[in-house]
Amino acid sequence: MYKIYLIILFLLPPLYLLYFIAMYLRTKVPYVATPKRYFSLIFKNINITPRTIIYELGCGKGDFLFAAEKFNPQELVGFELSPLHAFWGKIKAKVLKSKVKILCHDFFKANIQEADIIYLFLVKPVLLKVWQKLREEAKKGAIAIILSDAIPGVSYKKMIDTNPDKKKSSKIYIYQL
Repeated sequence: MYKIYLIILFLLPPLYLLYFIAMYLRTKVPYVATPKRYFSLIFKNINITPRTIIYELGCGKGDFLFAAEKFNPQELVGFELSPLHAFWGKIKAKVLKSKVKILCHDFFKANIQEADIIYLFLVKPVLLKVWQKLREEAKKGAIAIILSDAIPGVSYKKMIDTNPDKKKSSKIYIYQL
């Protein structure tokens, strides 16, 4: 029995790495979670009411949605292609008795018309494709929050510097659609 545990212990890390590589090859997006310290910066700059509907495209384990839940929005929905991360987020939602809903679904095929706030942290090539979807499908007046990259040629409503003391710090861009 001890040998079985050792085999499992040594096989899990390489299998996990292979899973991440396979997901990257499928989606062209690496898994990188939003640093939790950014959440307070974001929430200070947006208005979440009990009628707000929040979507996160590429939600991973749903950390942003779980953090936003303390503001008691009407609905919190995350879309994630990675079955492992979506499953982890669903387990967390069940354990916490949360109203966060995580769907293992391609957000390019999702209906985003209901969302008041849409959060994204994606690589630039994918972000530019998503921006087209947002412009065509999101409701007028919805807010898009984008971590890391600005949309070229599009004016943002607000830019938040995550660490103003450093020259190379991440930026958070807030756009009104």
